[in-house]
Amino acid sequence: MAIRLNLDDQQTDYYYPGSLSDSRLLHADLSDQIEVLLPQFGQGYVQKIPLRDDLCLYILDHTTCDTLMIEDSGQRLNQSLEFSFHLSGETTGQSVFFPHFGLRMLNIWPAQQRMFKVEVFFKSSAFATYCQAIFERLSPQFQHLIYKFLARIYPYPFGGPTPSSQATFNQMLSGAIAPPQTLSIDQLWSNPDFLGVGHLLHRPMTAEMHQVIQQILSCPYSGRTRRTYLENKVLELSSLKLNALYQVRFPSYPVGSADLDSVYEAGKILARHLNNPPSVDALARQVGLNRLKLNCGFHHVYGVTPFRYLRDCRLEQAYQLLITSELAVEAVAHQVGYTSRSNFATAFRRKFGLNPKAFQLYIRNPPQQWSRAS
Repeated sequence: MAIRLNLDDQQTDYYYPGSLSDSRLLHADLSDQIEVLLPQFGQGYVQKIPLRDDLCLYILDHTTCDTLMIEDSGQRLNQSLEFSFHLSGETTGQSVFFPHFGLRMLNIWPAQQRMFKVEVFFKSSAFATYCQAIFERLSPQFQHLIYKFLARIYPYPFGGPTPSSQATFNQMLSGAIAPPQTLSIDQLWSNPDFLGVGHLLHRPMTAEMHQVIQQILSCPYSGRTRRTYLENKVLELSSLKLNALYQVRFPSYPVGSADLDSVYEAGKILARHLNNPPSVDALARQVGLNRLKLNCGFHHVYGVTPFRYLRDCRLEQAYQLLITSELAVEAVAHQVGYTSRSNFATAFRRKFGLNPKAFQLYIRNPPQQWSRAS
């Protein structure tokens, strides 16, 4: 079973106002906003803790009854930067950064899977400041990839002056240009060049991050002291996230900075040959690295082995094809390198929470409002 939801620009329709006396809350104060998941969707809560006009902390802990497929217009979180730290579920132990810039999104919450995470949102002027800080810590390879991504979002009229990539980036950060409202983030991810972006967004949490998160969750203060304490801890957590990105750019032995180009090239080769990828040894020879350096490089850049990276790229590309093409499920499975439809369906369901046929039917028949579907 799946529950399908459409969200408008102003509100969500799967929560109702909760109480500060809710026994599930780890700590609360009068300035907090509590929302509880509607019973027909599951159980749990979201706790919003405003810290500054441009900074907000969320603690989210809930489990859904059925898979939720949520279409979001993107406008509610436009011009905000999200840092999230996952404490349960498929992405346990992962930290994620994601800039929201107004594109439509489709989110999937798997059934019967606890989602427990801490989220930090920077808005307004802080959005541009932190986006720039992230960009400066990325490797040149990923900076180039972001420029290519922006060029697809913000096309300029034929015949007009074409600004530099840096100028486009600065205009996007400042809000001087807005993305086309007809585009969705899923349409943009369909380019094989962008398949590795998800591994950049998701990085393993460090021990220091875990420590600060536990301090946030066990905050012993109240009132103004609590707010100041949480603000300092959130900024510390964000700084740790930025430092982690910096360490990806400048790795230590056995993968030196000079080898990073080869690792990125290996990632591109796998993403472009999903149906017939080279072996790890052949891939290492192709990019001029030995097997040890290739494996260490993938762990450092993408956080996974080459085999896991290939599997994730296959499933991400299948997800995009089911959204953007008219191919049958069998054809999609074959195109991304699966010879068995059942193996493909099992892997897809494990990652996205429902089988590919049900997902495809949902995409081809989007609901006007929420409804249940098999």
